[in-house]
Amino acid sequence: MLRALIDITICIVFFGHITSAFSTNEPSNFRIVTSFSLLKNWVDVLTKGIPSDRVVITHVTLVPCDVDPHAYQPTPMDSKALVHADVVIKLGLLFEGWLDPLIAASATKAECIVASDGITHRDQPAPDPHIWHDVQKARQIVRRVAMVLCRLLPSEVAIIQHNANVYDDKLALLEVWVRAEIGRIPVDKRKIITTHDAFYYYGAAYGVTFIAPVGLSTETEVDSKTLATIIRQIKDERITAVFFENLANRNVMRQIAEETGIAINEDATLYADSLVQKVGDCDAYEATIRHNTTLIVGALAPASCVKD
Repeated sequence: MLRALIDITICIVFFGHITSAFSTNEPSNFRIVTSFSLLKNWVDVLTKGIPSDRVVITHVTLVPCDVDPHAYQPTPMDSKALVHADVVIKLGLLFEGWLDPLIAASATKAECIVASDGITHRDQPAPDPHIWHDVQKARQIVRRVAMVLCRLLPSEVAIIQHNANVYDDKLALLEVWVRAEIGRIPVDKRKIITTHDAFYYYGAAYGVTFIAPVGLSTETEVDSKTLATIIRQIKDERITAVFFENLANRNVMRQIAEETGIAINEDATLYADSLVQKVGDCDAYEATIRHNTTLIVGALAPASCVKD
């Protein structure tokens, strides 16, 4: 009888420890895949401060920051990331044309979110995905992504909503700053030549005309007739601002500069399809908009109106 009681006690203690081990609040795992640097920035902003003892967030971004998202070639590691993902967030509007086939081939069970859904965009000559260059539209995208993350991470709603509100305030101030800076440029001087048609939304929002020899994608072939028209327009209208883009081929812009006599600063580069690096991850979008705006104002505003 004594032996039986000892055996029962040992079992209770032993299995009690096992039950206790399994009943502790182990952190859950949540795996996010974003398509490129812009969405990585915003997901990092919105999930900042979520305690790892509650949720371990693994965030994989498919396109490296120094690679053109238009021309990206997926790797086997991308497929593996998709297979294990809980949610995949892409911009949409045909920006990541390579991604949908990759998602289908991976047979992932992750929820796929299109960040641009519901946001007014240009449809001609094709859907224009570069909506984030308008800060107001960027604010809309961030709010949409925040809503999605709140739904998928209900235990972290308070943190995500707080991050979203603080960040939205920053973007509101950024919007005011951009308008004030562009206001330094005489209206008739607000014309810029860039490599591809990536800045329509910036131009529409802030009153700047962008002219590009290449279409919405950097993979578009340069049309010789279009190129000749732009060169003639530069000469006729005395356009002086010609910029390289950080991920685009520079040969076309060098040809334009050579035929128009415009000197291009090799270091004066606009960020069209990725974000400025060498800043904190959570500041990359704001730094990009400030970088582009500062270059534009420096090239077009009268010297007396440009701050040091």
